[in-house]
Amino acid sequence: MRRAFSVALTTAVLSGGIVFSTAAPAAAGCIDTGTYYSIINKKTTWKPTNVHSDWAKPGVTISYAKNKTGTWTATGTATVGADAGVIFAKASTSFSVAVGKSWAQSDTWTYSATVQKKKGKTRGRLMMYHEAKSFTAHKYRVVTGAGGGCKTKTIYKANITAPVKKNSNLWGIQYK
Repeated sequence: MRRAFSVALTTAVLSGGIVFSTAAPAAAGCIDTGTYYSIINKKTTWKPTNVHSDWAKPGVTISYAKNKTGTWTATGTATVGADAGVIFAKASTSFSVAVGKSWAQSDTWTYSATVQKKKGKTRGRLMMYHEAKSFTAHKYRVVTGAGGGCKTKTIYKANITAPVKKNSNLWGIQYK
């Protein structure tokens, strides 16, 4: 029995089969410490711009033709402050389309539509909507927790809606 154990132990040691485990010192800690950003809760949305016709009553066909610069600016960026550039770059990669703090496009906009009767609404106008990406920017820090494991600490979560940089618009009737 003793010989069998000795042969098994010698074979295991020579083949590298035994691993001795010692506790890592607490100071070694988490390897991936640092500050990180993630883009979560992603969706596409359409936001009204500054390009619109005058108001009209139901039944009236509105024609809109005007040379104007359409604009729309991101919302929710106050929380991220100096991180905005990093957040927009990360969001652009995440959505596979360039997003930014603002969008502006000069063009001659020409559209027409008829205002429909809507319950509780007395008027409508042609409105240009611009494509935007809505998301939550999560900035967090990975630190060494108790026992040496990784622990995350949220620095902030900011809800942001940012316009796409390309000229991606949708026309519709806005009712009031």
